[in-house]
Amino acid sequence: MNRLLLIILLNSFLGISQTNNESIFYNGVELYNQGEYQKAISQFELIIENGEHSDALYFNLANSYYKINDLANSIYYFEKALKLSPNDKDVLNNLSYSQNMLIDKIDKLPVNQVSEFFNSLLNSLSINQWLVIGIVFLYLFLATFLLYYFNSKTRLKKNYFTLSALFLLLCSIFLFNAINRYEKSKNNIEAVVFENKIDFRTEPNYRSDILFNLHEGTKVLVKEELNEWTLIQILDGNTGWIESQSIKKIN
Repeated sequence: MNRLLLIILLNSFLGISQTNNESIFYNGVELYNQGEYQKAISQFELIIENGEHSDALYFNLANSYYKINDLANSIYYFEKALKLSPNDKDVLNNLSYSQNMLIDKIDKLPVNQVSEFFNSLLNSLSINQWLVIGIVFLYLFLATFLLYYFNSKTRLKKNYFTLSALFLLLCSIFLFNAINRYEKSKNNIEAVVFENKIDFRTEPNYRSDILFNLHEGTKVLVKEELNEWTLIQILDGNTGWIESQSIKKIN
């Protein structure tokens, strides 16, 4: 009886919490439309503090930061929105506006066209999307295999077997891509520079030589971490050590 009461109370609390977050979100949107960008930011960040995360939330938060010329936070939250919705045209479009305002213009390393195609295909869906679709195909495989197994008609058995084989193949492809995307996300940790200007050094200490410097909003790749320092790689392949507190990981 106590357990049932706890479940009811928990569900009730979650329902109230969800309703409150929706109310806060729409209040934030209204404040944004009124030009009260800082107040809108406070509302959106309150939802994050409540444990809610969504591409729409990050998108609106990024837009609010863009309006007050906070490039680092704007790009950071646009990138977080893309993690959840990789093909969202509005996010991609607004992110490009923020990136155009960056001081640092870094050319990407040349990429093999075949590799670029497969990377773009892999990034076309989020990890959860690859996983969910893969599970759907798994259930379809199980359903058609059971129909094949228990059907006595030769023609139908052949059709069901073909379908089950197709669904199994598709399930394998989608689940493989989900795992591959997850592994890549673990090994390719992205971050955004939050310092107005940061020096990149040859070694993780202040006595080492300065290689180059970057400014706020630039996206980088985390390669290694050592105490208070992080080895960073930028788009053109150059690497250097910076203070860990000067960047914020996109996760």
